[in-house]
Amino acid sequence: MVGMNKGDSLYKQTVTEQTAGVGNIAVGLPDDDKLAVYIHFPYCKSRCPYCDFFRAVLPKSFDENALVQRYLSDIAYFADLFAQKQTVKSVFFGGGTPSLLSPLAVDVVLNELQKKFNVAHHVEISLEANPNTFERDKFLAFHHAGINRLSLGVQALHSEDLKKLGRTHSLSDALTAMELGSKTFPKFSIDLIYARPGQQWDNWQREIDTALQFDLSHISLYELSIEEGTPFYRKNVQPMDEENSLSLYNNTVSYLRSLGFQRYEVSNFAKSVSAQSIHNLTYWQGGDYIGIGEGAHGRLRLNGQIFATLDGQLAENLSPYERALELLLMGLRIEDGISENRFYNACGIHLFDFLSKKMTKRLAQLNLLCYDDANIKLTDKGFILLDEIILELVS
Repeated sequence: MVGMNKGDSLYKQTVTEQTAGVGNIAVGLPDDDKLAVYIHFPYCKSRCPYCDFFRAVLPKSFDENALVQRYLSDIAYFADLFAQKQTVKSVFFGGGTPSLLSPLAVDVVLNELQKKFNVAHHVEISLEANPNTFERDKFLAFHHAGINRLSLGVQALHSEDLKKLGRTHSLSDALTAMELGSKTFPKFSIDLIYARPGQQWDNWQREIDTALQFDLSHISLYELSIEEGTPFYRKNVQPMDEENSLSLYNNTVSYLRSLGFQRYEVSNFAKSVSAQSIHNLTYWQGGDYIGIGEGAHGRLRLNGQIFATLDGQLAENLSPYERALELLLMGLRIEDGISENRFYNACGIHLFDFLSKKMTKRLAQLNLLCYDDANIKLTDKGFILLDEIILELVS
């Protein structure tokens, strides 16, 4: 099955310096010139045994003020890079578990962004939270501070599987947090993990039905993968076999479609375009975003060059080919696929010069993708072979 970690590995294996036919970076499409801001909170309350993004447990001596000052310093640094104020279309507090921050800290950071940038009137401001950090007054205060999209890491709606996944919240905790989240935040989403050992479709369908009782318009469903370095890997926990995992995924896509949810990205489903994540679409469509805080990544077009940002600073200069490969990896994850114009604006290479013409035509004949002069995207059949298709397209 398709996963972000597989894509990351594929990128590392495939990138080489190839710049033939590269043009200058063009001016973005409407709204593509707006900036997304990612703010990284590096701590969690505890470590989940399947997670390979874990950095550290929140220290008892945690100095929130020092962290906020770091955020403000990074914001000022990026603001000074531009000749004129940039417009921010989305802000995303991620991690880690950023709901461990105080609402006051969130408010201070958002106020600083307002001072240093032009924040769009309909800006999407997301915060990731876990049910084990749920406090009614705190979540209400997050909304008052400006959070208008909550992403809740529920992961399972089955008591035994919550324990198996190492989650420290109960089913009751999850349901309580979901109830308030759905009533409080204009945009509300939950994360669930499927392909858990021994999971059956009937039980998984009941979990989906339970989630949708809260009038969700967005849901993110991620396949459980056993990553090297995680406690699950060290304990030799075995992933679900590919055939059963694929069956669960296909059944899930069909079932959610029957309920009015569109799969707009491999793992993300929304009831309408307005319910989709503006911030995550920036990643998948190749837009500019800056990373604030230690460990935060970004991608930024500046003065005709393409930069990776890391730890709140400009880092390495990316070649057009490197960025093009990233765009292919990310762009084929979404239902709408990759726009030729957007691709060229982001990396300076024409999409169909970058792809293997022979394999593009062959894969279309096999009904794995479809394309015209302006766009390329995967079919339902192609989605489940994403990694293999990318290798073919750049061969």
